[in-house]
Amino acid sequence: MKQPVRIFVSYSHLDRDWFGKLSPLLKFDLPLHVAYVWHDQELKAGDRWEKIIRGELEKMDIFLCLISYQFKASDFIRKVEVRKALQREKTKKTVIVPLLICDMSERDIKKFKPFNPLPAWGRSWRSYEQNGGATMDAHRPIRDGLWQAIDKVQALKQGRA
Repeated sequence: MKQPVRIFVSYSHLDRDWFGKLSPLLKFDLPLHVAYVWHDQELKAGDRWEKIIRGELEKMDIFLCLISYQFKASDFIRKVEVRKALQREKTKKTVIVPLLICDMSERDIKKFKPFNPLPAWGRSWRSYEQNGGATMDAHRPIRDGLWQAIDKVQALKQGRA
């Protein structure tokens, strides 16, 4: 049986509502066990949170990051999570998938510019809500992008990419 693709979700706690909107898109029923999704809400009382997060970062296949100005302001995200993701990406151990929550200056997302973002080039998730739209309008491009990343990782693991 194939090992599930491990997705590490990185987000600022100030963006917890956006993570909540994303949660249904992180459920992968078929094929069975295609992805294992980890986020800090998996932590339990008394857990050594930093040790567990660092351990998950070492095992991740996909680094899914919900990018916002709050995300950028977090020292732990910047110094630990993003740094580890970029190191692993250079050695083809991790695929980085930026999910733009809000419109941001290109200067502020410079480290993530080389990576194709979700939901789409030039569009943040929040932009789907403007002019009478709904946040759910972004669900399909986000979900399609997650499947693309999973397929990419599976191909890499099988030596096809």
